[in-house]
Amino acid sequence: MADEKPADSRPSGDALSDLRRRVAQARGEGASPSPPAQSPASLALRFGGEFGAAVIVGALLGYGADAFLHSAPVGLMIGVGLGFAAGVVNVVRVAQTFNRANPPDPNAPSLPDDED
Repeated sequence: MADEKPADSRPSGDALSDLRRRVAQARGEGASPSPPAQSPASLALRFGGEFGAAVIVGALLGYGADAFLHSAPVGLMIGVGLGFAAGVVNVVRVAQTFNRANPPDPNAPSLPDDED
């Protein structure tokens, strides 16, 4: 039987490193991952969604507290207020994350002020 392979038929070091390189290239590893570009419309929708969800959750929790404690409008008003504050915090957090990911161009021309 001339077609039998020897017991130790492992690939050589060069072939193994070449295979690893090709697998990493096929997976897309090694390239610097760039964050996907975000359009202004998607950013605005994210701001609105973050803010609206926080206000709705706060209002629902306040309404639930009113139903449980029998204190008609007090819990709802407190819940809406806390939801509004949480919504503002969420929008600021999203804006900071966006600004860190997309720094301004230092070579961009400056806009003149009204006084100029």
